[in-house]
Amino acid sequence: MPNNASPAETMFERLLCCICGQDTADSEDYVLLGIISPSGPTQQWLGAHAEHLNGVLARGFLVEVHKM
Repeated sequence: MPNNASPAETMFERLLCCICGQDTADSEDYVLLGIISPSGPTQQWLGAHAEHLNGVLARGFLVEVHKM
């Protein structure tokens, strides 16, 4: 992935939901999560249905999807 491009610009293929394992192709609440390592250039990308992600996040955290 180019350093100057955002994940949304470079990831055209949706990932399976990391919570339920199901397809996200037609999901209107799809979110892409990026995790980076502070000790190096390692990156991990996870796809999820926002509703499923909200079901497993700690209290006080909430994912909201806004259509632009």
